Amino acid sequence: MGRRLHKLKENWRSIRKSAWFHDVLVYAAFVVVAGVFWIIIALNDNVTRTFRVAVRMENVPDSVTFISDPPAYMSVTVRDKGTNILRSGFMKHPTVHFNFKDYASKGLFRLSHNDITAALKNSFGSGVQVSSVSLDSLRLFYTTERGHRVPVIVKVDVSAASGYIISGLPVPKERSVLLYSLGNAADSIRHVYTEVFTRSDLSATGTYRVALRPIANVKIVPDAVDIEIPVEPLVRKEGFATVEALNVPSGQSLLLFPNRVPVEYYLPMSQFSRDDIELEATVDYYDILRTTGSRLPLSMGSSPDFVIKPVLKADSVEYTVVK
Repeated sequence: MGRRLHKLKENWRSIRKSAWFHDVLVYAAFVVVAGVFWIIIALNDNVTRTFRVAVRMENVPDSVTFISDPPAYMSVTVRDKGTNILRSGFMKHPTVHFNFKDYASKGLFRLSHNDITAALKNSFGSGVQVSSVSLDSLRLFYTTERGHRVPVIVKVDVSAASGYIISGLPVPKERSVLLYSLGNAADSIRHVYTEVFTRSDLSATGTYRVALRPIANVKIVPDAVDIEIPVEPLVRKEGFATVEALNVPSGQSLLLFPNRVPVEYYLPMSQFSRDDIELEATVDYYDILRTTGSRLPLSMGSSPDFVIKPVLKADSVEYTVVK
């Protein structure tokens, strides 16, 4: 191993002393110098570039609320020397600043095309040529009045996966929002709606961000709310249903045996330990005329909303008519 390394070092010394290696170094140096000169010359030529320019509002009072949000960015195409473009565009993030007090008056913030162009020249340099701007001018209404608070109504179209249930009404974590408008336009609004939230096959409780339905000429703060969709697994439970007789003529009564029958059903896990679940099964007096023997067929009657798919474990009960 030592001999091989020593031999490699000797070969490298021999290559460095050769005329061929010297020529390669000189050639490489000329290529680098030529490349640098080419870049300098190219950067001195006029070039056209398009930038995403950030828009920043400065010195906006805390009491001011824009009815429509100011744009965060605008697309700008400029033409200038490559060195200037490199310095103002690529070496920093181009941004234009507008002082709120210079352009705002009586509920209206207004920027003309000349205002925007002047701000761009200030950012890119006075020698730049602005070829096109996605934001030609800007008119934003604002208010200094306090917001009008209204409740949020959630609109959903959701379903649970097999073996689960939506166990309650979706509730927004922000129960109310603030409305801002010019004049008293928002005073007559009593509530706002979310956009319809659609989801299927839910198998766990989740929180989702849902946008509020926009209202013309009204600013909603916040414009989206978090809603929780409660989802629970269904568990099987057995109990008893009290048998009630329907359509019994006046002056008569039915003695039923048994008057409580077993029933199997599903319910959300959080309701499993309840011992006050009232279930009802029914028999119809008129079935006496439609059947033979001493038994009446059973039907499932009323049950709480959270009881799912109740099934009677008996199909009939014995009866006796008492007059």
